[in-house]
Amino acid sequence: MSKQKRLKKELGTGYRFEQRFSAKNLARMLERLEGSNHFRVVAILTAGAVRLEAVVYWDNGKYSLGYDLMVKDTPFSPEWICYENLPDPVRYDAWNLEREMFQVLDRAVQKYGLSYTECRFPKLDGSSVKRK
Repeated sequence: MSKQKRLKKELGTGYRFEQRFSAKNLARMLERLEGSNHFRVVAILTAGAVRLEAVVYWDNGKYSLGYDLMVKDTPFSPEWICYENLPDPVRYDAWNLEREMFQVLDRAVQKYGLSYTECRFPKLDGSSVKRK
């Protein structure tokens, strides 16, 4: 059994893939976008406490596709924190985008010492102002 299938089974509803645009619709959208204020999440792979988002962003006068690696400060937190922008090329027209994104995510999890099931960061409490 592949690592991806094992994780799907282990994480249950904690594993989810969402592709928001077909490759054809994404290409059409990229042609129509103008200006530098558009940021779109086009696909999301969530695996427990880590998430990979394929995003459209403005770079050097044109739109590009990239990956944002997201983490949680606790496994049950509703909020995601951007951990790293990955240099891996986005192959949005890949035959199996979910598998492609899982491979990128798994490499990043290994590289940065992250975990699918637990938080590897100390919880940081917000700063507070003390009255004098």
